Amino acid sequence: MIAGGLLFFILALQILVSGGERLLLRTGEVGVFPVGFPLLAGPGAITNTMLSINSYGQVVGTLSVLIVMLLSWVILRRLDPLYRILGRSGSDVVARVMAVFLTAIAVEYIVTGLRGYVS
Repeated sequence: MIAGGLLFFILALQILVSGGERLLLRTGEVGVFPVGFPLLAGPGAITNTMLSINSYGQVVGTLSVLIVMLLSWVILRRLDPLYRILGRSGSDVVARVMAVFLTAIAVEYIVTGLRGYVS
């Protein structure tokens, strides 16, 4: 949990400081583009799923994964029209607001992991 929280925290800080697209342009690599994919299926998502199942049970954990999968599918299918509506600046604002939420989740993971490690 601590490592997953640190990973989330570093990613969130990069997005907050550089912005969503500016972070990608700075790296100069097209392969870095799917920043959202590590959040959807990376170590943070796996850690979040394990935490949900341990805290709320298998039914709630599984249901939350299914809801996130559905919402992700809908959003990714409608990404082009959404981007046309938001534009570059609007997308950057959304990325930064989501990074604030990501930072809060990261801190929660780190604190919970430290509590478990101390006890």
